[in-house]
Amino acid sequence: MSVRVMNASAETVLRHGMPLALVAICLYSTPQFLTTVSLPDVVALIGGLPAWVWLTAILFTVLSFYAVGQYDVLARRHLGLSGSEAHARQNGMMTVALSQVLGFGLITGGLVRYRLRPDEGALRAGQVTGLVTIFFLTGMTFATVFAIAISGTLIDSTFGIVALLGLVACMMVLTLLRPRVRLWHKEIAMPGLFAVAASIFWAVADVVAAAASFYILLPASVEITFLSFLPVFCIALAAGILSGAPGGVGPFELVLLGLTAPEFPAPIDQTCLLTAIFGFRAVYYLLPALIAAFFVLRAPTAAPKLGVTPRYVSTHRAPHAETKVIAQNGGQMIALASGTAALWPAGNSLVSLFDPTKPMGAAWLRDFKHYARSRNLLPVIYKCSARNAAMARKHGWRVVSVAKDAILTPTTFHVEGSKFSGLRRKLRKATSAGVTIEPLRPDHMTALAAIDAAWQARCGGARGGTMGRFCRCYLANQLVLVAEHHGTPVAFISLHQGLEEWALDLMRDDPSAPDGTMYLLVHHAIQMAAAAQVDELSLAAVPADCSDENGIWRKTLACLRENWAAKGLYQFKSAFAPRWKPLYMAAPGRFGLCIGAVDLLREVLRPAQLHSGVACDSEPALSDKREAWTLQLPEVSVPQQAAQ
Repeated sequence: MSVRVMNASAETVLRHGMPLALVAICLYSTPQFLTTVSLPDVVALIGGLPAWVWLTAILFTVLSFYAVGQYDVLARRHLGLSGSEAHARQNGMMTVALSQVLGFGLITGGLVRYRLRPDEGALRAGQVTGLVTIFFLTGMTFATVFAIAISGTLIDSTFGIVALLGLVACMMVLTLLRPRVRLWHKEIAMPGLFAVAASIFWAVADVVAAAASFYILLPASVEITFLSFLPVFCIALAAGILSGAPGGVGPFELVLLGLTAPEFPAPIDQTCLLTAIFGFRAVYYLLPALIAAFFVLRAPTAAPKLGVTPRYVSTHRAPHAETKVIAQNGGQMIALASGTAALWPAGNSLVSLFDPTKPMGAAWLRDFKHYARSRNLLPVIYKCSARNAAMARKHGWRVVSVAKDAILTPTTFHVEGSKFSGLRRKLRKATSAGVTIEPLRPDHMTALAAIDAAWQARCGGARGGTMGRFCRCYLANQLVLVAEHHGTPVAFISLHQGLEEWALDLMRDDPSAPDGTMYLLVHHAIQMAAAAQVDELSLAAVPADCSDENGIWRKTLACLRENWAAKGLYQFKSAFAPRWKPLYMAAPGRFGLCIGAVDLLREVLRPAQLHSGVACDSEPALSDKREAWTLQLPEVSVPQQAAQ
């Protein structure tokens, strides 16, 4: 125990003592660069700076801190926190003004944010501080490479541009393909493409404005262009920030003096440089810190709320039964001002599944885009009706056909006639083999889990996103029918039950299941829906053939139909002679459509782990619900008419 305490104490001393030691070393080394500096000359130059120079430097400082405050806005959007964005920006500006002077940014930043928003707690303040740090370091890296690339002062411009493009490509690949990371047995959503792009934009604005504030304070005798000075300033600023030293004192000055020495491409007279350093410390560090301290030391006031706060609605009131799949993909039914919809965060996109509860119009599209923006996400509509697709296209959204849904009317469904000859043959085979259909019982669960595992091993794993996956607690809220062969479960299906429609979800069978078993399960479900007077039953969608589309989109969906066994699904569902309903995808522009398509494809092929990777040990209470289903399960009579 004593060894652990000593190790912890040593680690604490090193963590907090290293920045201070670094400051001492840098301050000791700095005078060696100041061999030709006269302090009276520095004071005289500072006193000779005109008022407009100081005012311009202050203006650039305000612009820089405005950009810095946007990091808090981005962090709070990512965490889904409510509150005024203007208030969040002000808090971010005050936090940075104090933490950059006090040093130890993660600690002091968290404490200041907690002081400004005590109602959110210390943990939330720490989360915001951590995200702000990630945003800043990412943006600062791009800003520094950008400054070096465009200036051509320190390295060749061609090499700098190639490095910048390489960073951009890596950033896009990481945000598109790896939106989640796994830490301590939990999956954590990382900032998406648009949040990272915004952080880079504000970082460039921040650094350029800060550099301009410093540059304007250089005496007029200094002959160096702003573009030549910018990369030097970026490197010095990064050194000061990464050192963790209070105000970056020491590393900032040492790097700045070293990179502007006569032997470097951007030389600056040491007396003039020290004049600008003192002025910059006063304008960019001391003045903002004093203003921020005045507001932070005051009693914190209640943060103003956003004008519109979304409400969460139960999926039991959703008009589309298939909407209930959001129980697995992390989506929620959210009531916006102009209508309720199932909204699902998928990587860089906020996907609206199916149609909203009210007719889609300009107001809903505007509210949806605003809400997606408040989460740093791109608005995408997926599997909407033709009417709503036309409305989205009318308001400038890019629309493509993605799927077609197989719809049946249970109350009028029958299997008579030549078009059902194949279905009748399958039904007779299953019943002749002794297959019976039973409602789900608690003792079925172990067998169903084994069937699902065998099916996944045979078919290459379960899809996710808009497709359900086997889970005890998920099935507890569905209608589940089990096919038994001589008393042994060999297949099962599950259905979502909505107010006016049912929708087919899971379909799993064992290799030993007799031919026609899955057809018999679906036929039983149709008869149950007819007995319950359900208006529609969806057999779920298959990828569209895209005969009306051109170019890469048509080729993409043709590939999906080939590789996702879509032809087999289409053939299976066609046996029931459904009505095919076209479904569409929409996003603001071609780029948004491509990003949304990548996000959806990734979520289907590589879905997040259920329950964050923790096994579902809950044994659903099935007895009451399944007894009610047992009463509704009708006797099925398979027509004996010969197949034609």
